[in-house]
Amino acid sequence: MNLSASLVELSPQVADFIHVWALSIADFFRQFGINFPPASWGTFSI
Repeated sequence: MNLSASLVELSPQVADFIHVWALSIADFFRQFGINFPPASWGTFSI
């Protein structure tokens, strides 16, 4: 096991969970006028 490996390389499901959790917390605070990070940070334009 490489100790310098990133979380995404070691466990992509955990990284996805953390990403979704963080965005859901950000969405909760949007109703109070706190808009960070912007919603567009979670999307990719192709």
